[in-house]
Amino acid sequence: MTASATKGVAPNKNHFRTVTTTKDKPELEEGSVLVKNAVFSLDPYILHDFSKGNKESSVTGFGIGKIVDSKNPTFPVGSTFFGPVRWESYSVLTQDQGLSESVNLDAGLDKDDSLSVYNGVLGLSGFTVWDSLKRRGDLKKGETIYISSAAGTLGQLAGQLAKRQGLRVIGSAGSDDKVAYLKNVLGFDAAFNYKTQDRRQALTELAPQGLDIYYDMGFDDTVEIALALLNPHSRIISVGVLAMHQGQELVAPKNMIHILMKQLRYEGYVVYEYYDQWEDFWKEMTLLVKNGEIKFAETVVEGGIDVVAETYDRFMQGGYKGKVSVKFADL
Repeated sequence: MTASATKGVAPNKNHFRTVTTTKDKPELEEGSVLVKNAVFSLDPYILHDFSKGNKESSVTGFGIGKIVDSKNPTFPVGSTFFGPVRWESYSVLTQDQGLSESVNLDAGLDKDDSLSVYNGVLGLSGFTVWDSLKRRGDLKKGETIYISSAAGTLGQLAGQLAKRQGLRVIGSAGSDDKVAYLKNVLGFDAAFNYKTQDRRQALTELAPQGLDIYYDMGFDDTVEIALALLNPHSRIISVGVLAMHQGQELVAPKNMIHILMKQLRYEGYVVYEYYDQWEDFWKEMTLLVKNGEIKFAETVVEGGIDVVAETYDRFMQGGYKGKVSVKFADL
């Protein structure tokens, strides 16, 4: 599948088209693999931003597949692969093009689980939350954390892990149904609909003692609100730029003076530097998911590759709850 888009515009289904090609099985160079793709992960960062003209390129996102040919000992033939692949039936990856950001799932794979769970709570999304909270959160019992986009894959888990550490958890989501899910199923202490409620007013009422942590996935003007409401020596953990992925212009907050005056810590987190902790993540999280201590929502859409674009468009409009995957082949 290829995509084209206009600069500053979030992609929709009209930016994609499916191309059918037939090729001979490739000769692999040393260190490379051939993957049969089966399950694509839909994520906000799959954004195509061309500066001019109607250019096209293959769409790349994370996915799960089976290694069908290999010249890499880390990914032997028959192993289950997770990593960045193009939206196509088969992908060739080298160490410089994808494998450095990939994981052999067989070390932690439970055959009873749906493969899609390794796109979400037991995959890169789950690891991002688990590791970022450990590295950047400095979580303390009794503190208050606010999580934006809390009904998404990262937000769901961030709230539950913070709750397990004794924090008061506040989340926001884009529908009343998602707000109810946060409170009634995931156990958030409070939640509000950011589309129908004023964010500053809602947070002021729900956190009268102020905020101690803002877990930010949007990188939008909510940062400015959080800076005003954070207590001295509090933290902002920045893990995503959903606003940019949705075509919004990024604007720096006007009240950054709070970082100095309140002695705040404002840190970004990018997951790819920390894969060495993946086995520890699996050891802890797999058990919690298995015994139901960690709950999660996911949507798995089945169909051919041609359904991916329409599903992605609906996903970007907030049409799903939790992790969204497209399954188009069996392994």
